[in-house]
Amino acid sequence: MSRTLQIRLQKVELKRPEFDLKRGLAVSPTLNWLPVSVNSADLVEPLRENAPVDGREIVEWMIVAAADNAVFEAFGEEYRVCSVTGGGTILSRSDDAYIPGVRVGNLRAESVRGSTVRSRGYGNVITPYGSFRVPVGGKALYAYKDLLAWAALPWCESVQWCLTLLQWTNLAKAPINKRVRFPSSHGRVAPNFFTISTRIPSPICFMKIGLTSDKAQTIQIRGRGTKGNYHNILFEDSFKIDKGESETIYYVTGFPVVGQFTLELQPGDHTKTVLDYLEVYP
Repeated sequence: MSRTLQIRLQKVELKRPEFDLKRGLAVSPTLNWLPVSVNSADLVEPLRENAPVDGREIVEWMIVAAADNAVFEAFGEEYRVCSVTGGGTILSRSDDAYIPGVRVGNLRAESVRGSTVRSRGYGNVITPYGSFRVPVGGKALYAYKDLLAWAALPWCESVQWCLTLLQWTNLAKAPINKRVRFPSSHGRVAPNFFTISTRIPSPICFMKIGLTSDKAQTIQIRGRGTKGNYHNILFEDSFKIDKGESETIYYVTGFPVVGQFTLELQPGDHTKTVLDYLEVYP
């Protein structure tokens, strides 16, 4: 693990206690009749009302997966257009990992029965570099070489188990001038990743991060290497924000200059959080 950059928190300021989580966010391109939501748990009841679980055509895992698909597909739409200098690409899918299985990009869930997953306490996601474990009822991040992946396992029974799988194949570049949610799989919140670089060579830059949160919480922040070196942690810190719209400013220093890096922002679980903007100077 190499740490070649230093960061210093300059300030965290609450701009407005009032907030609107849905303003400017995308609807699901597939399930576009559902309301906009940051947390898929909020979509369970609307889905049940339109497609009641009957144990034949509609079963429980389908509702869980449909809610996640709606939130994460919409997240992908926002991420694609969030930057005028280059939006990013995210692949996502939620489904029964046993049958029909879950595959995203060059990732796939191990196709085993839910009873196997429950007995050992985790499901496996297979990658070109090996596999990573996703705890039952939890989530996991995998960052290695050129691969950024995230998965959640919100539901597991004896045969079927629901896995939500996410892969960043192209990172959006700061500045970010359109809102992007931090999508939540039934309370399990995923991170956001962005490419950071200064416009001119400089030994110092500062990042201005605008966030909207439905509650006071702690945000984890990390600097990672660029594609091919995502596993290299360059810095890490955390900061607290209040409920509402906040602005956080960090100084980043490097020698002889601040090189390009990947910024990771991770809100707490069971929060509803939106990135309003991300500015980088110079």
